[in-house]
Amino acid sequence: MALGIKKLKVYGDSSIVICQTQGRWKTKDEKLKPYQEHLEGMIKNFEEITFEYLPRVNNRFADALATLASMVECSSNTQIQPFLVDKRCEPAYEESVNVLIADGKVWFTPIVDFIRERRYHEHFTMGEKKRL
Repeated sequence: MALGIKKLKVYGDSSIVICQTQGRWKTKDEKLKPYQEHLEGMIKNFEEITFEYLPRVNNRFADALATLASMVECSSNTQIQPFLVDKRCEPAYEESVNVLIADGKVWFTPIVDFIRERRYHEHFTMGEKKRL
């Protein structure tokens, strides 16, 4: 792999997709077969790959990340730096996902702006820039 990743742990909320990706089941849907074949080819690039089922109810953080990712357009030559996310046993922020910040925008607006434009909001302190 170009990033040098040798071990990968995959979390999924679909036991069917996990079983298909592991090769225990084959997909019958013709439209999905190319995706399964692509995944099977990708798996060969890793020394170790494990899959863990994550019930949908425990997947709000992943849904939030997927929503953020869908808001950002990247070209094929865009370099995206990996980041680590700690797994928590209970929510760190229960009701703050859609909370508005002072200027009437949602809390993740500065993140999206930074990813899109590589700029900080002009009122950000050095600490806020580091945290972002």
